[in-house]
Parts: sequence; C-alpha cells; structure tokens
Amino acid sequence: MIKYLIIFSLVFFLVELSVNSFLLIDSVIFDSYYGRLSNTKIESFLKFRKEWLWITYPFKWLIEIVSISIIASILYLGLFLSRIKVDFLEVFQVSIIAKFILFIPVFIKIAWFSYHPISLEAIRLFEPLSLFSLFDPELLQEWLYYPFKVLNLFEVGYWLLLAYLLAKHLNQAFDEMLKLVLTYYVSFLFCWIIFVMFISLGNS
Repeated sequence: MIKYLIIFSLVFFLVELSVNSFLLIDSVIFDSYYGRLSNTKIESFLKFRKEWLWITYPFKWLIEIVSISIIASILYLGLFLSRIKVDFLEVFQVSIIAKFILFIPVFIKIAWFSYHPISLEAIRLFEPLSLFSLFDPELLQEWLYYPFKVLNLFEVGYWLLLAYLLAKHLNQAFDEMLKLVLTYYVSFLFCWIIFVMFISLGNS
C-alpha cells in the first residue's frame, strides 16, 4: 500500500506542477485580470502567488488523501454490510490505484491548450468528455456547471475500475462489485453533487 501511496503522491505533485507550469502561468493570469484590476495589483498578486504557491501543494495533497480515505471508508462499509471480509488498507489501496484515471483529463487539458488560445475562462469551461462539454456554457445556469463537469467518461471509468480492482483483489464477481460501487460510492457522489448544487444556488 505504501508503494502505491508514494507513486500517487509523486504523480499528484507532477500534475500540480504541470498545471502551474503550462496552464496557470503568469501571462494567462495577467491577461485574465487586465482591465479589471490595476497593473500594480495584478503584479503584486503574481508576486505573492510565486512566493507562496508551494504551500498549496501539501494542502491539496492532504485534501486528495482525505477524499480517497472517505471513498475507501464508504466502500469498506458496503463490503462489511455485504459480509465480505477485507482489510481497510486493502480497500484504501484499491481506491488509490483507481484514482489514477482521474489524472487523465488534466493532461488532456494541458495538451489541448498547447495548441489553442488559453485564458482562465477557457480553462474553466473546458471539460473534455463530460456532460458539460455537450452544452453551450452560456445556456447553462452556473449552479449546473459542477454536476455537468463531474459527470464525465473518466468518472464512469473510475467506477468501473473500482469495481474491477475490488473484484480482482477480493476474488469476487465483477458485477457484484460494480453493484456495490454504484450502491454506496455513486449514491454518496450524487448526494454530494446535490449538496454542492444547493450551496451554489444559495450563493447565486
């Protein structure tokens, strides 16, 4: 399990460095705020960001680990209620491995904007292979952005990979593990999406 956690951490930091090196660069941020803030304020912000950006990496990493732990706990609960004996760390390891598939859309974004005009708004609105990408953002309410972005092929692939890895590690049938993932994790995910939608509506 430690091996996968170390690999995940290295890939996570690589992804974060890539995003800040190729997407969220100073020129993109400057252009996005130009005209709305004075040049002095923008330059001051960029200087502050450059000095303190490194401190965001461990915090984001910690959030990811907490997220994986929550998912592992939900799956562990489902397995426990299904009377399938398993060690929590084994479920945690499966959750870490499956999480790698969710790095793919980030690298797609980096590749895409290597050949297309880039801005903070363009980055925000580009969600490859998602439900969001099927609609004109101008026709969608802001509170629909999050659920439409979350519902993408990579997320579905994550569900399938979770089920496959659980079936493989626990010597269970794939369809049974997929049913467990859909019943527990996906149900939790949809509850979370609804919660975020209500928060977004309240702030709009």
